[in-house]
Amino acid sequence: MPIGAPINIESYELEPPRLKENVESLKLEAKAAIALDRETGKILYKKNINERLSIASLTKLMTALVVTENINLMEVVTISKEAVETEGNRVDLWPQETISAKSLLYALLIPSSNDAAVALAEHLEGFVELMNERAKNLGLKNTHFTNPAGFDEPGNFSTAYDLARLTSFLLDRPLIFEISKIPRMRIYSADESINHLLFNTNKLLGELPAIVGGKTGFTEEAKETMVLVVKESTKNHQIISVVLGSEDKFEETKRLIEWILKVYEW
Repeated sequence: MPIGAPINIESYELEPPRLKENVESLKLEAKAAIALDRETGKILYKKNINERLSIASLTKLMTALVVTENINLMEVVTISKEAVETEGNRVDLWPQETISAKSLLYALLIPSSNDAAVALAEHLEGFVELMNERAKNLGLKNTHFTNPAGFDEPGNFSTAYDLARLTSFLLDRPLIFEISKIPRMRIYSADESINHLLFNTNKLLGELPAIVGGKTGFTEEAKETMVLVVKESTKNHQIISVVLGSEDKFEETKRLIEWILKVYEW
C-alpha cells in the first residue's frame, strides 16, 4: 500500500469468517466497540462504530506513526522542562536529558508515557499538523488531533471504526506493535547516566493467546479505551478490536475477543 493511500479494509477477496448458528449475542457497556477480521475486512462486532469520541492515549498510535515516518530513530532528543512537567503517565524524564527517539518510542508505547509524547512532538516542527495530515491521507474522516498524548480537548477525537482502520494500516509497520507487547524493559539516556524502567499498561498480555499487540488509554472524559490485535488459531487471521468509553477496558476487550473466537469459524 503506497504511503498516503486511503485505507480500504473492505477490498479483500478471501472468504470471510462465518457466524455459527444459534449463537448468543454480546452486549458491551462501552460507548463504542468494533471487532474486525483484518484479512477479509469483515466487521465481526459493532456498536456505535462511527460515533466521534475522546480516545485518550490511543492517540499515541498516530503519534508513533508520525515518529516512525518522519524522525530517524537514532536521533538524540533533548528533553525540555515543559515535557518533564507533562501531566499523566510519565517515565520521569529529566530536564536537559538527551535520549534517542527510539527509546522515547518505547516509552510512548509500553507505559504510555505522556512526557515522551510531548518530547517527540517538540523534536519535530508541526507535529500535530502532520498527525492530522496523515489521518486525512489515510481516509480517517472522523478523526482529528490537537495533541500527541491524548489529553482531553474538544478537537481530539476519533471513532472505533477509524481506529480499527488505522490499526490495520499500522500492522504493516511491525515495529510499533512489536514494541507494544513488550512486558517490561529499561531504556537509557544517550550517555547511559540515566535509566528508566518501563512497565506495560496492557494487563491482557499473557491472558489472551497470540496477542499481536495493542494500546491502552484512560482519561476522565474518554474513560477507558483499548485497541488489541490477536491471531485466531485456524488460519492465523488477525482480529482487530477497539473498545471506547468503557468502565473496564480489559474485561470488555477480553469478553469481545473470546466471544469472536467462540461464535465465528474461519
